[in-house]
Amino acid sequence: MTLTASTTKEGLTYLNTLRTNAGLIALHENKALTRAANAHAKYMIQNQTHGHYEKKGKYSYTGKTPSSRVVKANYPSRIAMENISLNTPNQKKSIDNLFSAIYHRFVFLNLEKDEIGFGAYATRKKRRVKHAYVYDLGSSALSQLCKKSYNMKNGEYYMKGVCKKSEKMIPQTLFNEKKNSILQRNAAIVLYPYAGQKDIYPAFYNESPDPLPTYKVSGFPISVQFNASVYNKVKLTSFKLYDHNGKEIKKTKILQQKTDPNHLLSKLEFVLMPLARLEFSERYRVEFKAVADGIKVKKQWTFSTEKPKEKLYRVSKNKVTLHVKAGKTILLYMVPSHRKDLLKNYRMKGGGSAVFIDQHTLKVTLPRMTSSGRVSITFGNKKKVSFTVE
Repeated sequence: MTLTASTTKEGLTYLNTLRTNAGLIALHENKALTRAANAHAKYMIQNQTHGHYEKKGKYSYTGKTPSSRVVKANYPSRIAMENISLNTPNQKKSIDNLFSAIYHRFVFLNLEKDEIGFGAYATRKKRRVKHAYVYDLGSSALSQLCKKSYNMKNGEYYMKGVCKKSEKMIPQTLFNEKKNSILQRNAAIVLYPYAGQKDIYPAFYNESPDPLPTYKVSGFPISVQFNASVYNKVKLTSFKLYDHNGKEIKKTKILQQKTDPNHLLSKLEFVLMPLARLEFSERYRVEFKAVADGIKVKKQWTFSTEKPKEKLYRVSKNKVTLHVKAGKTILLYMVPSHRKDLLKNYRMKGGGSAVFIDQHTLKVTLPRMTSSGRVSITFGNKKKVSFTVE
């Protein structure tokens, strides 16, 4: 499987909707970046591997790093960023998953990039890695610099490693000017989820590298980015989350440059990580306060989590009995009891069917008829949900 023109357009439209609603410019597709993204997606499927690096000598090798792969595909600049998503059912879900992972979100919300390539590859064989989506982002302004020649001048600083020919020297003043030309087209402060956003999935599970290495499950991260063309120094003073009743969600961890365990956040990026899953069908309010270049900044906004179409049963006890009509399809949300509590499998008795939506939520269809009127789902040795089917 590779992406068709229609699915690429749909993915680009969806990603750009998220970006523009957050105050960023839309990305446009670049064919060279798409070639590079497709090549790496194929590499991961054929070699049953994942990550941003390739090994020379393996099937479909096109370059060790994202930078080397984009120039191999005839992209003029080596300055590129890459996002990867594996085994997601479609491109929209792929993009949503990457937005729930904070470091990957900042790739999609990068303020210096304005073009992107979409790649995909899949296999019908029984493999661990069956679907791969790859997104390569670049800057048209920097690419244009690489298409020109420059005479070396005394007193001017030059940069190399920017262009396809890595030894090519680029004037640093022009480099900064072109970078700022894109930065200045974006909002001064970028919030995500953006103000009024709906259908935010309430959970965050894992990311590599992991911003919460001691947690297997937590809530959807909230982020604030300051535009480097507007701000130079930002000091955070407060970052809080409240439910619709105005009650503060106190179990959170704030990440910024000095507290980020993976040292990937810039001095202008701030993240609030809820340490427990958020709730479905809930409206949350965020309050953010900082001092930016000596001036107080306050942001307050709301967002809403996903509202399931099916009736949701929230189960926080190890054993419970639910009364459900025969043939009904419901969502069963097993509230995690601790930060490493994941559901890996289940046993269902009495008929019906179930499928995991996430590692705590099942879509369950009860049988239309059952001789005993009883159906049960057991998770491991401790958790059991019994249904009285009416």
